[in-house]
Amino acid sequence: MHKTIRVGIVGTGGMANYHADQFKKQAGVKLTSCLDVLPDRAKAYAEKHGVERVAKTLPELLEHVDAVAIVTPDRFHAEPALATLQAGKHLLCEKPLTVTLAEARQVAAAAKKAAKHGVIQMINFSYRGSAAFQKGIELVATGKLGAVRHVHSWYLQSWLAGKVWGGWQAEGLLWRLQTAAGSGGVLGDLGCHILDLTTAVAGEVARIRCNLRTFPKVTPDGQTVTEWQGKKLDANDTAIIEIEFTNGAVGVVQTTRWATGHGNSLRLEAHGTEGALMFDLDRDSAKIDLCLGASRDDCKWETETLPATPSNWERFIHAIHTGKPDQPDILRGAQVQAYLDACERSAQSGQWEAVNAWV
Repeated sequence: MHKTIRVGIVGTGGMANYHADQFKKQAGVKLTSCLDVLPDRAKAYAEKHGVERVAKTLPELLEHVDAVAIVTPDRFHAEPALATLQAGKHLLCEKPLTVTLAEARQVAAAAKKAAKHGVIQMINFSYRGSAAFQKGIELVATGKLGAVRHVHSWYLQSWLAGKVWGGWQAEGLLWRLQTAAGSGGVLGDLGCHILDLTTAVAGEVARIRCNLRTFPKVTPDGQTVTEWQGKKLDANDTAIIEIEFTNGAVGVVQTTRWATGHGNSLRLEAHGTEGALMFDLDRDSAKIDLCLGASRDDCKWETETLPATPSNWERFIHAIHTGKPDQPDILRGAQVQAYLDACERSAQSGQWEAVNAWV
């Protein structure tokens, strides 16, 4: 019988509701504290999800929990992550880990130190819970594709081109278009997911070349604008990323908020000397298409339906119970931050940029 794990939530905006729902599904987990810069929002969140107390400060929250989920906007991840790790509390941090590589290195160093004392720390690249994603990692790692040669992937959304999620002027979306609000644009928000997915399957990155664009936004009455209510809409909304992998493979990664017709679409294809794989998480996260062995001679593909795999919340709680770390951990978050950093440097220089050390 495991002891009850007391969880605290830092940041009680939209995504925090999903965290609460996921934690409440698990036996032996209790939401005991929450914290937000807007006390009324935290109070409403506590009432909605049955959280025992609303903390006034981060130290107060840390006194009453065993584990912390950080669900704040991107630029506010580093400080509470460091405080959580230094307090010896288990940590699940929303992605991206931080907004700069320097901050990511600080958090990674604290995570390495905390891990020596049994602290579990993970980053919420939530698509790691997809069975097809996990199978793709396994197939490449065990050599079923032979030597990987070519990879292409995308993460596409369309809420700048339509109202599938409501208008972009809504509070929950508008901040993602503003660097002043701490947004890393589509590169930081979606790019971290698709770079994690692509490189977890295909391998580590040596060099990156990246083209970032920020297009004028279209108002409901058809005007094009670069500001809204005095706020600059200057965060990137489209990224094309070329990759050279350390194993010699090459790849192209795309992400945009302008993909008309795609609500939330993630797809990857990896092609090797002995076979290929493809999965489309928008189609079905439990299906993977394979062209292996002799099938590659006549380009025949077969679809495999996979059993469900644990979510990151399940992985996190299980790791705490067993004391055995799981992926994706905070160091993985720092590694992906190094990829984002290379993308940003490349977009500025117009050149290929090497990936800098993340630890």
